[in-house]
Amino acid sequence: MYGTVLQTTARVAGPRGPVDVYGVVMDAWWLDQSGERQDAVRGLLSHLAARQEEHTPLVVCGDFNADPDSDEMRLLRGRTTAPVPGLAFYDAWEVAGTGAGHTWSNTNPWACPLLWPDRRIDYVLTATPRRAGAGHPVAAGLLGTRVVHGVHPSDHYGVWADVRY
Repeated sequence: MYGTVLQTTARVAGPRGPVDVYGVVMDAWWLDQSGERQDAVRGLLSHLAARQEEHTPLVVCGDFNADPDSDEMRLLRGRTTAPVPGLAFYDAWEVAGTGAGHTWSNTNPWACPLLWPDRRIDYVLTATPRRAGAGHPVAAGLLGTRVVHGVHPSDHYGVWADVRY
């Protein structure tokens, strides 16, 4: 079913308390499926709001198949009417990355056959910072950009982020 969000969840323990991490993949990946992705984002935000703890840093990362200026990403970052009041995310690349950060790139032979433009469609998002700034992005970059044994690891480049803890 298009527009669904496939997710995995982990609660990571640390000396200052837990961090909740969600990994997601948007099922709707064609350029014209913004409506389906917006519906999926609304569902994801409702799910997260029902489970989040006010003081626990919350990280959502993965393949959203959407550009940073898309309506679905604007919903997540609180740049339009929030579907869930009080829950918005920082884009780690926007806060702490440099350059365009294209994760879908025609320099990748697995991506170029679709003839789509270079774009950033993969993210590390952090809920607005918690106690003492926990969860605030401090660095971000791309990974998986190098060929390993003659093969690119994926059709997407990945995003990593360091967040304050």
